[in-house]
Amino acid sequence: MLLCILIACFILGRAIYLQLIRDIRIESLAKRQFQSKVLIRPRRGSILDRNSEPLAINIETQSLAASPLTINNKKSISHLLARITEVPHEKIFEKLREKKEFAWIKRHLTDYELSKLKRGRLMDASGNLVNGLWLVRESKRIYPHGELASHVLGDVNVDSEGLEGIELLENEKLQGKTASVNAIKDALGRPTFFDITQADYLKEGESIILTIDSSLQFAAENELRKAVIRTSSSAGAVIIMNAVSGEILALANEPTFNPNDKNIASSKRRNRAITDGFEPGSILKPVILAGALSSGMKLTDLVWGEKGTFYIQGKQITEAEKHEQFEWLSLKKLIQVSSNIGAAKVALKLGQDKVFSTLKLFGFGSRTGVDFPGEIVGKIPARKTWQPLTLATIGFGQGVLVTPIQMMRAYAVFSNGGWLVKPKLIKNQVSSEVAKQIISQKVVDSVNEALKSTTLENGTAVKAKLEGYEIAGKTGTAQVVDSETGKYSSSRYIASFVGYPLGVEPKVVIFVLLDSPKGVYYASETAAPLFRDVLSAVATRYSLPSKETNAPVLVTKKEENSSEDNFSQVKRNFAKNELQQFQESDSALEWISTAENGNFIWRMPELEQMTLREALRILNGHSFDLEVHGTGLVKSHLPKPGEQIAENGKIKLFLEVPL
Repeated sequence: MLLCILIACFILGRAIYLQLIRDIRIESLAKRQFQSKVLIRPRRGSILDRNSEPLAINIETQSLAASPLTINNKKSISHLLARITEVPHEKIFEKLREKKEFAWIKRHLTDYELSKLKRGRLMDASGNLVNGLWLVRESKRIYPHGELASHVLGDVNVDSEGLEGIELLENEKLQGKTASVNAIKDALGRPTFFDITQADYLKEGESIILTIDSSLQFAAENELRKAVIRTSSSAGAVIIMNAVSGEILALANEPTFNPNDKNIASSKRRNRAITDGFEPGSILKPVILAGALSSGMKLTDLVWGEKGTFYIQGKQITEAEKHEQFEWLSLKKLIQVSSNIGAAKVALKLGQDKVFSTLKLFGFGSRTGVDFPGEIVGKIPARKTWQPLTLATIGFGQGVLVTPIQMMRAYAVFSNGGWLVKPKLIKNQVSSEVAKQIISQKVVDSVNEALKSTTLENGTAVKAKLEGYEIAGKTGTAQVVDSETGKYSSSRYIASFVGYPLGVEPKVVIFVLLDSPKGVYYASETAAPLFRDVLSAVATRYSLPSKETNAPVLVTKKEENSSEDNFSQVKRNFAKNELQQFQESDSALEWISTAENGNFIWRMPELEQMTLREALRILNGHSFDLEVHGTGLVKSHLPKPGEQIAENGKIKLFLEVPL
């Protein structure tokens, strides 16, 4: 009897304890079994060009995840998953053996992989995956224009975290702020429900607008690629910058890469225009000239050219060519013919203190502050180590290390009236740095007079001249130090040109560089023509008025009236992305969606009854494969109005002369 009473009391007491007193351990166990923390990632902000053209965007994908603790037949499952995802089954098996509630099998499945998953033995008739497997919706970063501006954009890792370029520099803004919320798990350990309203600290990523103009970027990359192939160069760079605002309109590097492809060698990812240094050679001579003019020298002042051979501290300085045996040279003439000895004499006359201060004044030896990670400062030899030979060689651009962006900044001073501006890649970026005038307008005018002479007869930059425009600029052909011997190589050179058209708006400066051109390596034969071709694109894009015409024309009269000419000209321009042949578009195409390969899909506009010129203005800026048949006005076209057309798709225009 007593035993029964004791048992009854125990049961009653236990019931009261369980009903009235919370067992923290049981609650904790329940939470572990049925609740979990889920990390909510905001959508990463887009990166746009200056005209709001998307350069980096997100698409929704599905990733395959597993709960290893709930999967029993791990070996067979790993083999099945390996055939579907092309991930080695050993790697999958190791993941499934881990004592975890969650493991990624493969992120961002392709449509083909998803279709194989649905056709395989891992999904039932209702579309549910086997126990312990599930699909997770994720956002994937894509670059719809592939290689376009890839060195500026950089890329991200699988978790959409910036690794390089603007993606890295502005990662915090682009990424936003993640938040974790409590989720309810099902019997298989999968999160099935969570309350997004709990994510109080979730912040969507901000979009970034660049100063880059996509049309100019296309043109710069295309012309650079052709020049690298034509000259058999190992690498190259092109920068186009507004000399007044400092906005970089295009920045191209070769070799290049597609950020959608994650298996790219790091050497192709280098932004040589900002992170690589080189000895500038003759393109530094105008900077030394500016220092001389600021100190009271004049363009008409003479220096003795030593008839081609000059000895200083037991070392010989010569001109680029043996036949160049100059005698008396004015400061203007030494720039025109690019005399090394003349430039050395000017530097020696100017003196160590003034040359050093001039280099520092123009920003050499310091970062420009451009919006990009990894910018280097270059190198000016320590002032106390300078010898007369040091001073002489710096006069013609050897013995100092500069970057392309530093040279661009220096020449912008000559273009904009003497102001040192900060280069920028991000639009509307607030900067505490104020532009300052470092040389007078009088000095600017004199330097420009000297730089104009390089494109005249007997100048080194005749091939940089674009008909109808007055060009100021300078060629540079610099030897490269051999890393093994520590001496200047006799076979490797850097060919460069920096210049700008005078008397036009906007004031645009162009820098071009070719690394190790083969055969004829002089900048006058390699870099100067590249500058001219890039300037042609700029002139067309901004309708820069020339002396002969008020503005460049889009299609000549002959092209309008010849179907054969129409086809060859338009086909060439569109197929090769030579966008510089076209003026700015009057009407943008309507964007519908983005294909799996990253190409944009557009809605075909109404082009009937338009001239060929009008139709091309609307189609401007896209890599369509265009065919033109007939002459006159557009009678019909394929695709038809309203139908879809993908980037690189074919468009046929049928023209007919009205009765």
